[in-house]
Amino acid sequence: MRVALERRVALHQAGQTITGTLIEPVYVYDRIVLPVGSHLTGHIERLEQPSKKKRTLAVVEGDFSPHPHPILRFDTIVGPDGRGIPIVTTVKGGTLRARPKTAKNRTNDAGDEEHASRVDQAKEAVSAQAHEALALLKDPGKKERLEEFAVNELPYHPEFLAKGMVYDVDLLVPVSFGRVAATDLAPNGSLPAPDSVLTAKLATTIDSAKTQRGTPITAVLTQPVFSAAHELILPEGTLLTGEVTLAKQARLWHHNGQLRVLFESVQSPVAVASRPLHGSLYAVDAAAGSGITLDEEGGTTIANSKTRFVAPALALLALRGSAHQEHELDNDDPGQAAHLVTHSNPGAKAVGGLFGFSGIGAVLAQFSRPVAIGLSAVGASRTVYRNVIAKGQEVTFSADTPIQVRLAPGPAQQSNKQK
Repeated sequence: MRVALERRVALHQAGQTITGTLIEPVYVYDRIVLPVGSHLTGHIERLEQPSKKKRTLAVVEGDFSPHPHPILRFDTIVGPDGRGIPIVTTVKGGTLRARPKTAKNRTNDAGDEEHASRVDQAKEAVSAQAHEALALLKDPGKKERLEEFAVNELPYHPEFLAKGMVYDVDLLVPVSFGRVAATDLAPNGSLPAPDSVLTAKLATTIDSAKTQRGTPITAVLTQPVFSAAHELILPEGTLLTGEVTLAKQARLWHHNGQLRVLFESVQSPVAVASRPLHGSLYAVDAAAGSGITLDEEGGTTIANSKTRFVAPALALLALRGSAHQEHELDNDDPGQAAHLVTHSNPGAKAVGGLFGFSGIGAVLAQFSRPVAIGLSAVGASRTVYRNVIAKGQEVTFSADTPIQVRLAPGPAQQSNKQK
């Protein structure tokens, strides 16, 4: 289950209550058993302390907060009939305001507008439900985001789980929703129409730094596929198999990693053998601000932010302002001889100290010019390295990452059309 937290939770102790909303429907074989918007309740089971390495790196940057890692459990979910259903779960991940990142539209040599319209409608139908649930959880406004930023810059600040944080929740004990008659199957060998979009989740972790070209991958359908006559073509749980066709590691000077995968066959739980079914990534869930982009062939990379040079520029200006002094001859006091007065730039000192040692640095920089220059130099070096020189980001998708697979264009293999 994909669950988003309904409200921000300050981390104090184990046992705190948490509430979540289901942002993707849960299917079993051929039908929904838990719709989007279903509510879950749970608790913080325990708070684990971070590693010494993580704590040391935080302290070096002026952050003395504890940074505990919360282990969550959801205990109850409200079913379609409104009653609470006890559940036993394990909770993984934690992605801030996850959104589906979609690929560019394929171009059609024939300029078939009717074909493009049909494909666009299918894509919109697939992604609409995710947006429906996320609309229930309004993102924090500018004021709230500014407050969060200001709090996080304090040398010691409270820890919290952000509203809209998305988790993968796995059931450890089966839940019964009763018995129903299965939907009629489509004729043997039927496949979805070309250019259809299938909803699935990865069953394999892939990483542009570690995964080699040719590595086998698998994904599992999380939503069934029907024909126009509402006959079941592929049930939930159908296995998609393929391989990694491109894997490039990130390099220095912010060259980010790249990945491309191709799905080549499908294995339905009700079929004896697998069948060829070619498709590429159309969408993948990623955190807000992650920069993940997909090209029209399903290749993924990370787009560098256009604002990444702002911090280095500000840090360098702050360093210059902290080092610069203005001298002025003061002869306004008739009782004293004329003397030189030195003026510094407190604003530049504060900004330089902030880059160098967070909120503590902004205060310390006001008391000593050498300290201000030193902190500004550290901050400028750090921001220039991180945003300009450093190695780029790797593209990594863990198992259970929600994806959408777009099938290859071409003539339908069967007369059945995906609903």
